[in-house]
Amino acid sequence: MLLVSKIVLAIFISFIIVSNSFAEEYLPIDDEAYFFLQRLEAEGIIQSGLLSTKPLSRKEIARLIKEAEENSKDKSLYIKSIVKKLKERFNEEFRKVDFIKPVDSIYTKYFYQDINLQSLNYNNDGDKLEKGSNLRIGFETRAKLDNISYYLNPELRTSDSKDCLIIKRGYLVLGFDGIDIRVGKDSQWWGPGVHGSILLSNNAPPFTMINITNPMPTLLPSFLKYLGPFKFNFFVTRLEEDRDIPEPYLWGLRINFKPTPYTEISFERTALLGGKGRSESLRTWFYSFTGKGENVAGVEAGDQRAGGDIKITIPWKRQPFQAYFSADGEDEAGGLPYKWAYLYGIYLPRIGNIEELSLRLEYAKTSPVWYIHHIYTSGYTYKGWIIGHHMGRDSNDLYLELTYLSPDIGKFSIFYDREKYNITNSKKTEVGLNFSVRIKKFDFNLKYTKARFEEIPVKNGELLNFGIKYNF
Repeated sequence: MLLVSKIVLAIFISFIIVSNSFAEEYLPIDDEAYFFLQRLEAEGIIQSGLLSTKPLSRKEIARLIKEAEENSKDKSLYIKSIVKKLKERFNEEFRKVDFIKPVDSIYTKYFYQDINLQSLNYNNDGDKLEKGSNLRIGFETRAKLDNISYYLNPELRTSDSKDCLIIKRGYLVLGFDGIDIRVGKDSQWWGPGVHGSILLSNNAPPFTMINITNPMPTLLPSFLKYLGPFKFNFFVTRLEEDRDIPEPYLWGLRINFKPTPYTEISFERTALLGGKGRSESLRTWFYSFTGKGENVAGVEAGDQRAGGDIKITIPWKRQPFQAYFSADGEDEAGGLPYKWAYLYGIYLPRIGNIEELSLRLEYAKTSPVWYIHHIYTSGYTYKGWIIGHHMGRDSNDLYLELTYLSPDIGKFSIFYDREKYNITNSKKTEVGLNFSVRIKKFDFNLKYTKARFEEIPVKNGELLNFGIKYNF
């Protein structure tokens, strides 16, 4: 991983010398547009995108839509309608003009759950729901001014016992030639999975961080160009004070490349270090980046995880599909990570000739040592929420989703999820449905989940979510 760090640093220095690029904000990772982009990628329509690292810059989304429009000229009317819908929605991204939108959208979300648990409320930016009714009201404002842009999302959260006003997301983007520096609060998702991600997901609240990335994939110089489109993502944040070791640093590095139009490969790493009473010297940071002294008393920099993933697209005319695999190791042995966690998945963007139907199957497994640490005993968490896969340690998760997608009507999904927690010898079974539709400037969403918790005593739970959003 030290070699990876050096490569990324060299690219960053070479790009940042020239600062004549424009900056655009990033699309929130729970936006429905990602489903449409993944659908086109799995059909082989999008070939240069690196979609397993989110969020994506709006200017990158515009580039991918242009690519899809070009590659779909001889495709079905259904595929063309998906591209058309995306182009209509992101039409302003094709015009490189400055703007300020004091209110870009306004929304309200209503949640009702009949249990005082968060087991059904995951991958929701660490939004803690109470038993009974929960209401969220918010708006989005954004602007693009040459090589500076901003995004702000205040939200009012109310429940039976408390009310609070928060900044859910908010950041400033400084754009250079091929490099974005994003400073502020946002969520990230690393990996090809959609139900969970091993190292980084939106299960926990968004980090307040410094993030450096190349928003649009680039070709590396010399023989490295054969790696294909390349992208890197680096961030550093400081976690909360209310934990066993207050305010430790968390940093992460992920690189993606696409040696063929249908193969995406990624390597990733995160590490905890420092905090109150712990060293934050340059040597400690060096040891954290290089992995030196891992598990050696008096030298160990902190808590480290590393691994990668691969996603392969097979755009067969009769039955296209994607297969993906993620593996990340906890700690280090012999210079390599071990104590692995895994995620496997397969995605059929259509079922035979039925273009409206898609199917996804995903399975993940963690070992007993995942997301815990002997020094940072609060674990791999932020404000009490697991930063990676929501199922936690010593668990496995099977997820199945069948989706009907009509670009003109909307998206309807039914899903099944089975989780087993070996550490408590308990199980959870979920079934549910999710419906979303855009009618002119309105977005509507309805999600219902029913679960059975096989523990002592056995109990059931329900979660209902209804949302309306108006886009100006």
